[in-house]
Amino acid sequence: MASWIIIVLTLAFTVLINSILRKKRKSTKQVPPPGPKGLPILGSLHLMGELPHQDLYKLSQKYGPIMQIRLGLVPTIVVSSPEAAQLFLKTHDLVFASRPCTQATKYMNYRRKGIVFTEYGSYWRDIRKLCSLELLTNSKIETYRHMRKEEVGNLIEVLKGAADARKAVCLSEMVEKVVEDMMFRMIFGFKDGRFRFKPIITEMLELVGAFNVGDYVPFLAPFDVQRLVPRMKAASKKYDELLEKIIEEHKKMEKNSMEKQGISFISCYL
Repeated sequence: MASWIIIVLTLAFTVLINSILRKKRKSTKQVPPPGPKGLPILGSLHLMGELPHQDLYKLSQKYGPIMQIRLGLVPTIVVSSPEAAQLFLKTHDLVFASRPCTQATKYMNYRRKGIVFTEYGSYWRDIRKLCSLELLTNSKIETYRHMRKEEVGNLIEVLKGAADARKAVCLSEMVEKVVEDMMFRMIFGFKDGRFRFKPIITEMLELVGAFNVGDYVPFLAPFDVQRLVPRMKAASKKYDELLEKIIEEHKKMEKNSMEKQGISFISCYL
């Protein structure tokens, strides 16, 4: 009972603060982009259905190519034209370079230390430089040409065999498997089904894409009403344990086998 009283009081306090801040913003000369007013606490979340991209498109037809909506308590700018996108992604790209902080990136991206979700700044520039110089140069990518040809050749042979046997195949699954194998060999230097990366990656991607109330109504984040945080922590732990096994396996590989496979991404870091 006491916890519900705390939640109700918190909601009332948030509505009060929100109304005060709204009045304060109105008194300034800054004019935000047009957009739906939204509801207290929820903002415009009630306007989002199963296909939010279509809902945003419909709203843009009414409010224009640059509009502001509130997703819960989070003010959000929606851009829906090539010209407006160029302003955000090219002309003023540094202003909008950082990614939003979510519980998923906090618990599954080493507190936003990865290159994708970390804030723009000196740390991001350093790790980008490391990737550009050590991992993503033309010469480095060229070293994997033979591996790519080998994997694609194997796929073609499998397809030929299936065609001769007049056997139906799921092409999307086979292409996905080839891409996974190529990525695994580029990153770790070898291909081994023992590690079973895919289930963990699938779980993490599902959690990153899940609607999390705590991301949009921050004062509800500590309550974790959807019980997503334990799943995030468990997935992150499994991922770390798997990486530890792969790193130890990589250290035990003989030098000759590494030279045969080619220097992998992980060897650059080690």
